[in-house]
Amino acid sequence: MRFIIIILALLIPISAAAEHEVYFKGSNYELDVYTIKGRTEGNTMLILGGIQGDEPGGFLSADLYAELKLEKGNLIVIPRANLKSVILFNRGTDGDMNRLFTDNISESDMEKVVGVIIEQMKKSDIFLNLHDGWGFHKTNPKRFGQSIIVDEDTFTCSDNSTIELGDMAKDVLAKVNARIDDEDHHLAFFNTHTGDPKSPHPSMRQTATWYALQNFCIPSFGIEASKNIKSDELKVLYHNYVVNEFMKILDIVPENPPIFVAPAIFDSALITINGESQTVRNGDVIKVERGAIVSVKHIESNYTRGVSSDILGFGNLNDTDREIPVTFDTKVVFRKDSEKFAEVAIEIEGKPTAVKRPGGYHFIISIDDQLLRIADKDTLKLKEGTVLRLHRLELNGKPTGMPINLRGWVSKNASTNDGDDRERNITINKGDMLERFAENGVYPITAENVNEIEAARIYLEIVE
Repeated sequence: MRFIIIILALLIPISAAAEHEVYFKGSNYELDVYTIKGRTEGNTMLILGGIQGDEPGGFLSADLYAELKLEKGNLIVIPRANLKSVILFNRGTDGDMNRLFTDNISESDMEKVVGVIIEQMKKSDIFLNLHDGWGFHKTNPKRFGQSIIVDEDTFTCSDNSTIELGDMAKDVLAKVNARIDDEDHHLAFFNTHTGDPKSPHPSMRQTATWYALQNFCIPSFGIEASKNIKSDELKVLYHNYVVNEFMKILDIVPENPPIFVAPAIFDSALITINGESQTVRNGDVIKVERGAIVSVKHIESNYTRGVSSDILGFGNLNDTDREIPVTFDTKVVFRKDSEKFAEVAIEIEGKPTAVKRPGGYHFIISIDDQLLRIADKDTLKLKEGTVLRLHRLELNGKPTGMPINLRGWVSKNASTNDGDDRERNITINKGDMLERFAENGVYPITAENVNEIEAARIYLEIVE
């Protein structure tokens, strides 16, 4: 009987596996694009999540559709449009990506991502941009949460054809709200009147939905769960309700839409040290020689998407598969989206006794919002675009109150140059540095006592 069951299973046609393209691999803006084709041809839906990184309902919902199998039609799924902001759980660390959809796209990292999204719009028959917004639009019209957003009730394309966005949205709303028992969570219709010169939301003219409408004449909707709903699973569920109803309108037929969001579980990681592999688990400590080349090759967890590794103080937020020379004690932090779910310590072996330096001075700094303790005389190797913040100098774990000066850098916003760069956001840029302050190609970061005698220093090396 088991043999017969296997044979029958083999006779059942299955939908094609998702095509997976990776853009800008190894960067903070690495972008995954999944294309799922059904067994039979049909319309194509573009689902976008994570264009703003502090909206997990949107990117976790989109993530689930990357694994969908289809009877009919096609999906293009971009779960995390703004990976850097997702990792940092920030709306937009380098600005709002959802205000960059114009005809004047530059070559910045974010706008390169925008260019890829636009290419996917060209292939699509409908576009859904998944967000989480504050509040509940039903009770406060100034809030975006729990709504389906349209730019116009009826949109007229350049060829004079029309799209009844309002009718489509209201049809979906009626069906979705019928499934939500808690009336406080019912979604509302929100028309931003984007094309109206008197629109109260003029910035919407730079959004992804308006761009898709204007340029490709495809129905485009913003879907907003509420940030005030504490459960991410509920937010994902409401997003999925909406996406599934729009799929029905487009006659895109799924086989098995999932809605459960399992907690992230870290099992292990494969790391190479100077090319030699070893498996590490959460809490492990790796001993390496100063300058050893460390690379995270694979992360074993119950998720394959949204998982990243970050060698603190080196590289960027997304260091998986990069080869990085490690010159001071650090950690490898493993994240599922913005959630840290494991870490491994890296310690330098054979450190000279100067590691326990006289006085025990340590600089407390942040690199791209990651707090670090750096010992006196160590060197920071930072890439251009990294944001450095100098907090304080400690002696035996206690703050000294000494000013800290990055020599060769002057704040553009400061009215005077007082030689104290504490608590300033310093975006690393060779063009902003005065080369005459460099010592053998590196810039000293120094702390002086009340007698203007240097107490401690570290070095900044700007690397490619």
